[in-house]
Amino acid sequence: MNLRIFDTVPDLIAGAARTIVERAGDSAAIALSGGSTPKPLYELLGRNGELHEKRICWVVVDERYVPISDPQSNAGMIERTLFANGIPPRHHFLPFRTELADPAATAAQFELDWRDLGISDLDIVILGMGDDGHTASLFPGTTALEVDDCIATEVFVPKLDMWRVTITKPVIRGAKLRIVLAAGESKREMLKQIRDGADYPIAQVTRGLETWWFVDRAAVG
Repeated sequence: MNLRIFDTVPDLIAGAARTIVERAGDSAAIALSGGSTPKPLYELLGRNGELHEKRICWVVVDERYVPISDPQSNAGMIERTLFANGIPPRHHFLPFRTELADPAATAAQFELDWRDLGISDLDIVILGMGDDGHTASLFPGTTALEVDDCIATEVFVPKLDMWRVTITKPVIRGAKLRIVLAAGESKREMLKQIRDGADYPIAQVTRGLETWWFVDRAAVG
């Protein structure tokens, strides 16, 4: 496991931002996860003039099936942070269109939009890790883990009693680089299990591939 351990969360965020700026070439496709940890990262990236000069397609990793105006919306959070000052002229943004009010139709439209933008593989995908080992909306025991012939899929998550839409496991595994952000003591036990070989979704999308784990000392103990 390629661990990068930081004393504080701000140091972790700064390190992740440097890596993204360095690894993002022109015409890059970068996928963004939701959650609280990456918010300051997206704010930092949104102010980076070097990124503004590049052609970048920003892709939402997964989405709760709520309107973009809902506080739970990942796309809404990204718009308020990364695009707080608007989308730069050379950038594109690919969210899930939850306004279609049909999770399957939303996943299918996402794939059409993906292909219209000319995306082949992702250059970078930013991931989180849930306390249950899920990443994106790939939860243990759900149907999304078995989808291997689509860019995106809808999934019902029983433990949350909610529909979600997500990019699939092959898409994440096909990216050139995976960056996992894990901060706080609540991540410690899951991180230990992953390092010991447990087969949770986060392990399934990162195992044997170039993955940089950005963690703070509270997460590693």
